[in-house]
Amino acid sequence: MATSFLVDSPDVKYTQEFIEAKYTYDTVQVYQENGVTKVKPTSTGLTFRTGLRVPKLGVMLVGWGGNNGTTVTAAVLANRLGLSWMTKRGQKHANYYGSLLQASTVCLGTGPSGDVYIPFRDMLPMAHPNDIVFDASAFHIHPRVHCCQSERKS
Repeated sequence: MATSFLVDSPDVKYTQEFIEAKYTYDTVQVYQENGVTKVKPTSTGLTFRTGLRVPKLGVMLVGWGGNNGTTVTAAVLANRLGLSWMTKRGQKHANYYGSLLQASTVCLGTGPSGDVYIPFRDMLPMAHPNDIVFDASAFHIHPRVHCCQSERKS
C-alpha cells in the first residue's frame, strides 16, 4: 500500500499553499429538432483548488445527549485517549475501523506489481477525527413566548 503520492499530470499543479487541478466535464445535451431527437456533446472546463493547510475542525452537536451525539463523542474521545478494555476474547483497543475515511482504501491505479492502494484519508488534506473540537447547543423555548402569543377569538 502506498503511503503518499503526487499526481504527475499537466492538469495538476502543486504550490506551497494549494493543489490545483483542471478537469473537463464531458456530457451531452439531448434535444428535439423537427421531430428528430439529437444528441450534442458538450464540455465544461472546471478548476479545483484544495488548500494544503488543514484548518481546525469544530463540530456543533444539537442534542448532544442523544444517541448519535454521545456515540460520536465517545468514539473520538476513546481514540484520542487511546483507551482499551478487557473482553472475554482479550484486550480491545479503540480504533476507527467503522470510519469510511479512516479505515477505507482507494485504488490509485495499476503499477508493476498490480493494483496500488492508498488510505482514503490520504487522498486530500483533511482533519483527523482526533483533532475535532466539539461544542453543543440546545434550543429551549422561553416560558414568556407563550405569554406573547395572541389568543384565538371565535
